[in-house]
Amino acid sequence: MRRGAWIVVGLVSLGALGGPGCSGDDDGTESGNSGRLEQTGAICDSADDCFPDVAEGELAGEAICLDRVRDGYCTHDCSGDDDCCAAEGECKTTTKQVCSPFESTGTMMCFLSCESEDIQNADSDADDEQEYCQREAGPDFICRSSGGGSDNRKVCVPADCGVGATCADDADCSADLECITDFDGGYCGKRGCETNAQCPGGSLCVLHDGTGFCYRSCSAASDCGLCRSGDFAASCDDDVVFAEVDTTGSVCVPH
Repeated sequence: MRRGAWIVVGLVSLGALGGPGCSGDDDGTESGNSGRLEQTGAICDSADDCFPDVAEGELAGEAICLDRVRDGYCTHDCSGDDDCCAAEGECKTTTKQVCSPFESTGTMMCFLSCESEDIQNADSDADDEQEYCQREAGPDFICRSSGGGSDNRKVCVPADCGVGATCADDADCSADLECITDFDGGYCGKRGCETNAQCPGGSLCVLHDGTGFCYRSCSAASDCGLCRSGDFAASCDDDVVFAEVDTTGSVCVPH
């Protein structure tokens, strides 16, 4: 494997990306750091952590640990899609990869694809592109634009787990959240809210057994699969009692 420079450009604040996330165990039963299925997109601190199954010098480009996303993202530079998965031992799955710029890095790199054509051609029963990334890349991945201007692609990258992620204790959750263990698998959120304004963005205050909890807002089932393994599913449901009168919407309800 060629050793490339570790791209150090700092985390970004871009919607769901780049913030503190939820850590998990290697068995994938918890979200955040665990469950990444490919060498491309694997967790890393430096390029030396990436592509251990590829012989030195065989990658089609220099290995990179992209730190613009949470926990790092193993990739390598490329000039076209064919450079991705070109080396023996580089890819463990059949998930399509694309060569794309990412935001303002100025470098073309390999990413796990969630472009419509690649999803249609894949052997996957995911209902939408977000669920596709959760299934094919890892439970903490979302499908988003690579931000590459005219060369923009749709790629699977890790997100900030935030409210709704599984957890074992508070350390598994973002700094401003607690691990609520009243639910199977835990639930990163806040207990004791009385209004929606007391909840983090993207969540609403719901009454459960007389206590207010901040639940993640949702519009599709895949919103509730983010950072939750299948063993600890949550449902997107509007049949709940909101703490604040006249609140409408759906939230991720843990089982």
